[in-house]
Amino acid sequence: MTPHIFPRIQPGDIGFDKGIGISGFLIRAGTRSAYGHCWIYHNLIDILDDGTELWDTVESGPRAGVIHRLRTATPNKVIRVWADQFEQADILKESNRLVGSRYGWGEIARIVAQFFGIRVRRWPDNPMAVICSNHVAQAACAGRPDFGLYLRYACNELWPGELAVSLDSFVWDTVVA
Repeated sequence: MTPHIFPRIQPGDIGFDKGIGISGFLIRAGTRSAYGHCWIYHNLIDILDDGTELWDTVESGPRAGVIHRLRTATPNKVIRVWADQFEQADILKESNRLVGSRYGWGEIARIVAQFFGIRVRRWPDNPMAVICSNHVAQAACAGRPDFGLYLRYACNELWPGELAVSLDSFVWDTVVA
């Protein structure tokens, strides 16, 4: 395993990758996106002998819903939306608040339906059931309420690729500028 290519990851940063298993594949295929999964970094636990970072993250997955997870895998993309310690703390607080939420299989069904040209605004599902991008979008909006202005869809109707595009636009317009 190689060290992270993003050496300055900090708590509150958002990571993206292709995802794994059938849910990652369905999300990428259904949305025609490079990203099938995203998460929020919480605490750097250790730096291993080979330089790999061991992080405590919060992420949503099909097996357990929203959980804390130990992650060493290198992300494909990292985005930081917080500009100060207060925004950072709000993102982490909202991310932690969602721990224990069920996985949003209805949202996966909506994404798959979209792949076949069927538009569904929101699948009838428990509103507290979330996929990874719903969790991350809600946490990002808690830390940066103005981020919501950059979204084409509600936080509970975003997939990882759409979230990455929205976050990039937000960062370029507000944080970088």
